[in-house]
Amino acid sequence: MSAEPGSSPTPGPAPARRRTPWGRELAAFCAVALLVLLAVSAGTVWLSERIAQDNALEEAEGGAERLGELLVAPVLTEALAGVPGRWEELDRIVQHRMNDGSVIRMVVWRATGEIVYSSDPGQRGRTIAPSDGLVAAVGGATVSEVDDRPETTPAGGPQTLLEVYTPLTAAGEQLVFEAYFSYDGIDRQAARLRGRIIPMAIGALVVLQLVQVPIAASLARRVRRQEAERTALVQRNVEASERERRAIAADVHDGPVQDLAGVSYALSALRNSVPAERQPTVDKLVGAVRHAVQSLRRLMVDIYPPDLSGPGLSVAIADAAEPLRAAGVEVLMDAAPLPGTAPDATAVLYRTAKEALANVAHHARAKRTWITLEETELRGAPAVRLEIADDGVGFPASTDKRREGHLGLSLLRDRVVDLGGTVTLGDRPGGGAMLTVVLPLHHGQ
Repeated sequence: MSAEPGSSPTPGPAPARRRTPWGRELAAFCAVALLVLLAVSAGTVWLSERIAQDNALEEAEGGAERLGELLVAPVLTEALAGVPGRWEELDRIVQHRMNDGSVIRMVVWRATGEIVYSSDPGQRGRTIAPSDGLVAAVGGATVSEVDDRPETTPAGGPQTLLEVYTPLTAAGEQLVFEAYFSYDGIDRQAARLRGRIIPMAIGALVVLQLVQVPIAASLARRVRRQEAERTALVQRNVEASERERRAIAADVHDGPVQDLAGVSYALSALRNSVPAERQPTVDKLVGAVRHAVQSLRRLMVDIYPPDLSGPGLSVAIADAAEPLRAAGVEVLMDAAPLPGTAPDATAVLYRTAKEALANVAHHARAKRTWITLEETELRGAPAVRLEIADDGVGFPASTDKRREGHLGLSLLRDRVVDLGGTVTLGDRPGGGAMLTVVLPLHHGQ
């Protein structure tokens, strides 16, 4: 046996192709859509959280800049210039602004870390090592950071604050204004923004999925109808091909075969009436005619296979091995009685055996071939096992000849798999090649 396929096997009834119910495919589509929806929703929640927090921080930074420029800087300039009563006025203005609870504390720093002004009078005049935020603000940037332990935490106040540092100019001196915001307030602001973004984004995704499901269901039904129509069309083509091949086989049988058989009988009857020296020529003519009849009979079998039901399968496989016997190859066949097998399964088994035996004849250079046909099990269900082995040259490195136009074994493998069976190509112990096909007795088991 060789892996290089010969011609494709005789056309026959197309095996029923296993189809996945469209409802299962629709369910898979919906499941994937739901997983995508959950993944996108999780990403949307995370992204909206970041957007909301960033937006809240930007608003806090903008609020600190406005507080420093519009509220603190004018009065602080006068206070640093020595205008009487301006420090008290600054305290009054700052305390009034802090009464709503949005700002916890206000501090004005020098670049050295000295506190010029603080809403907590006890902190004024202190010098603390400059933080990274203070240094950045001295450089002209407005920065914010969440601090669990701020330098000037009020007693009994919130432990987590949002510190915003922004540049401030007062009395011609470059200072830094720092505002402490309650992080809970920032979190609430972010939650409000998040509450607006998430329903809109996820709601749009849900609506999109709800729109897609009816469309997918409609497409699935359409695919199912088209599959049914295609199957019906293929079945009609197969039936038409069967009728045409049956008619051709009948014409060959009733025409050339009968005519040539008559010629053979006539030549045999004429043999004794010709001179002795001409009788060997007559014998050659009779042999040639009989060989032509046998060739036509084999052609009829190729065009329209014999009855494969019951013991007909083993008989047909044995007949398919006749060319091997004629070529001097010993054929050993072990065929056990098989129970009722589906017609499409028997057709595939016959064509597989015929293709494999043709490969043995054409490529294997074998002296002996073994054919085994027996009952077995596949996935716990009754099945039939066909094995064809030879002692020839074995398989080449690659058994895929589709690029060269040879589709015999590839088509047979596809047909077996479509019927739920398995195909194994391998080396025979002791040398040669071996093909094993295991096929369920009834498709769908």
